[in-house]
Amino acid sequence: MEWRAETSRGLVRPKNEDSWSVVGLPGGWLAMVADGLGGHDGGEIASSVAVSSIQQYVSEHFSGGDPGQVLREAILYGNGKIRESASHQGVPGMGTTVTCVVITCDMSKAFVGHVGDSRAYIVSNGKIRRVTDDHSVSGELVRNGTITEEDAMRHPGRNVLTMALGTQETVDVDIYEERLCPDDIVVLCTDGLTSLVSQNEIYDMLVTYDRDQVARKLVDLANQRGGYDNITVVVLWPQAVSG
Repeated sequence: MEWRAETSRGLVRPKNEDSWSVVGLPGGWLAMVADGLGGHDGGEIASSVAVSSIQQYVSEHFSGGDPGQVLREAILYGNGKIRESASHQGVPGMGTTVTCVVITCDMSKAFVGHVGDSRAYIVSNGKIRRVTDDHSVSGELVRNGTITEEDAMRHPGRNVLTMALGTQETVDVDIYEERLCPDDIVVLCTDGLTSLVSQNEIYDMLVTYDRDQVARKLVDLANQRGGYDNITVVVLWPQAVSG
């Protein structure tokens, strides 16, 4: 597998509260992005705790287990760890999105775990498809047909989350199982990208730029359009042959 990642504070926010990770497992790979929320450094802490705790749990429990179930348990574990940190550090209300993927060692399947409005996409057979649903006010309106995806990019409810890690005792985790084909591309990103760059534009850049350029080009485009939020992109080529 090959992967590239890029993150940016953007042009408006005083600090970068996104976190990300790509790590090898005994039986595959784990990649994730997290977009923190909450004042007084809470967002930065929450996203960092989410990434580190989920990574720890998956690494310890992945071998021989059902990947989707392990991922669900890991995200719930991360939810508890964020709440512990909020209590210990006196930062109530801090939370984070998380979108993560476990890719099996034979690179034939991807298991996506998701809470919030960061996103996972898969590019396959010349098309891009969004895997995850946004847990946001605008996302709910898209799902019930009230507004379109294009409307959602400008809707005032696009940044109002209906679910996040750390903000509640319990959380509903979305798990998706996807079959991977040769030449498929997996993209994880925070809403700092998708609020400014459309799905079709993401696809166009993935097929236009080489692997060493594309993550940076996507982040650059979001910054060129205002960079109103932190921006993080992780691009994975599961069945790529190095060299």
